[in-house]
Amino acid sequence: MQLNSLILTLLIAFAPLTMAAQASQTKPTARVAGKSLVVTWDVVMDRLHLRPNQTIVYTPVIEDHQGNTQTLRSVMLTGRKQHYVYLRNGSKNYPDAIEMQRHNGTTQRYAYRQAIQLEPWMNNATLRIATDTCGCGNLAGQSRGDAVDINSHWADKCALAFATPDVAGDDPVLSLSGRAYLDFPVNRTELHPDYHNNAAELHKIMSSIDTVRNNKNVDLTSISIHGYASPEGPWNNNVRLAQGRAATLTAYVKSQYDFPASTYHVASTPEDWAGLDSFLVKSNLAEKEEILRIVRSNDLEPDPKDHYIRDHFPEAYRTILAAYYPYLRHSDYEVKYKIRPMSDEEAAKLIRTEPRLLSLAKMYRIAGLYEKGSAPYNEVILTAANVYPSNEEANVNAANVALRSGDTELAKTYLRRAGTGVAAQNARGVVQLIKGNYDEAQQLFTSAAEAGCQEAKKNLELMK
Repeated sequence: MQLNSLILTLLIAFAPLTMAAQASQTKPTARVAGKSLVVTWDVVMDRLHLRPNQTIVYTPVIEDHQGNTQTLRSVMLTGRKQHYVYLRNGSKNYPDAIEMQRHNGTTQRYAYRQAIQLEPWMNNATLRIATDTCGCGNLAGQSRGDAVDINSHWADKCALAFATPDVAGDDPVLSLSGRAYLDFPVNRTELHPDYHNNAAELHKIMSSIDTVRNNKNVDLTSISIHGYASPEGPWNNNVRLAQGRAATLTAYVKSQYDFPASTYHVASTPEDWAGLDSFLVKSNLAEKEEILRIVRSNDLEPDPKDHYIRDHFPEAYRTILAAYYPYLRHSDYEVKYKIRPMSDEEAAKLIRTEPRLLSLAKMYRIAGLYEKGSAPYNEVILTAANVYPSNEEANVNAANVALRSGDTELAKTYLRRAGTGVAAQNARGVVQLIKGNYDEAQQLFTSAAEAGCQEAKKNLELMK
């Protein structure tokens, strides 16, 4: 977890030091600023009463379980006589202390701030306020103060609710698709591969098929070809051209491969009015709105539509005939494929190279091959959310993995797609807790807990 993601706030109430002196209340905060660790602390002396000869010293101490210790600059509060002693002689025990005379019975505060070099061990350290009630410098045996984590590692301590995605279903059927603009002789259906730019257009189709055919991890399931003709000319003739050209192209593709006949699917659209609509919408023709009304009309048959546009908008029709109609004579193709039968162990090798081949169900079975929280496990969970971004449960789980890894910003990205379920609300509560927004975190945990999320209930207890 990033240390600068947490602002620690602690309220410490010191027990009375003597009958004449009641300790101040403090609110220390530790945060990262660049390469420094900054400790701030409100020293409130309003209720503190010091005798003239009395001295109290508060010292912030950072330490970890490995024996690393860093002592910060002390705050020395002195009674009236001790203040003048300090002015004359200083302090042998606390030479760099911040000294202040306590004016009993008055409102008195000091805003403490010290920045020190941030060391790696401080990520797992605690902060405490040691109290020396005599100013003698011997902290051992004096009040050590309560230890508070500098980096509370909330994401490690909080309970995260992992969701169970709806993983029913087979591996996805994927496809490569495109559009070829083949030139056929006018009013004819035979295909000449070397005619005009046909060789390049045919190569696009074959390249898509070869990409799938040469992938040892998948099985090609179908090849679909859909032929289109443009709206000029009689409807019945366009039916013949669209069907015939689609059949001719399919026959050519069949001649190049040895796939079963059942692999191929052929369809046709006699006149591509939808394509014309798209071109018109993007055009700057002066009369395009009037022409679009004709194109979209359900009252006219195809031939009368074309004739009406030709007769009433002759200039625009010349543009349509020359610039748009050639692109409405096209052959759309789609090559569908799916992953071949393989074990989960084999499929695991595709996580990094071809994750789109895997169903969400298979991804979660692959995740089950690894220890939860391990690097391979986390990789699978994150990949699942990236490949299936609309699955809310997959995004919740990815957010939890990101939180466990200390990447709060990445977790927030997944939570935007995670919906409003209790697991997502619990994760959002953890994000707010890491940011130090305790009220927001408590509200989210409370809402999720009331809806039955046990992890949120545990987090509310943790916050206490």
